[in-house]
Amino acid sequence: MEITNIVCSRYNRNTDFVYRINNGENIKVMVYDKENNDNPYNVPVNKGNEASVYLKYIIDHYDNLSEFTYFIHDEEYSWHHSGSIIDKFKEAKDSKEKYYNINHFEWKEALRRDHYEEYLKFYNEIIEEYIPLKKVPNGEIDLRLGYKGCAQFLVHRDLIRCLPKEFYIKLYNWIMTTNLPSKDCGFYLEYSWHVFWVIYPKILQEK
Repeated sequence: MEITNIVCSRYNRNTDFVYRINNGENIKVMVYDKENNDNPYNVPVNKGNEASVYLKYIIDHYDNLSEFTYFIHDEEYSWHHSGSIIDKFKEAKDSKEKYYNINHFEWKEALRRDHYEEYLKFYNEIIEEYIPLKKVPNGEIDLRLGYKGCAQFLVHRDLIRCLPKEFYIKLYNWIMTTNLPSKDCGFYLEYSWHVFWVIYPKILQEK
């Protein structure tokens, strides 16, 4: 039977709404905090926006991931997505897709060239070894274009496991140690999730 974990990235907000998604026995809610040692699901430093939480969860559970994971922010209503995030969960499940981004914000304008060049430095340092940029459509122009930002999605464990655990550890350690502002390293992952879980699986199929 299909099982889903709901992983919420929280920082100093009330997230009681998350438990209203848990309307079935095959759903487990896991609220990850930042800088809260009283919570066993905790990221010790508030860096990287939601990205550090998502990566920490993947690292912690890589060998026993639920079939699907619903990764979300700590707001039921937000500009990122239309309507309630509870209803968006049903929409994602009903899609039957292995990866479904629930946000409606789509990257339509290219980054400033200097910003994108900084992102490409990160890509070359951390991701290139696993997913060569030359294989990523539009990679040298702006690989975000045509995809959704804001990082809330339902994803199947098979897609996560297309890449080894060491890859996610490398990303997490980079966030924890980089001198970049927290929002910037979070944005860099926003630009990249679809590369990991939409583009890379297609690259594997073509081999």
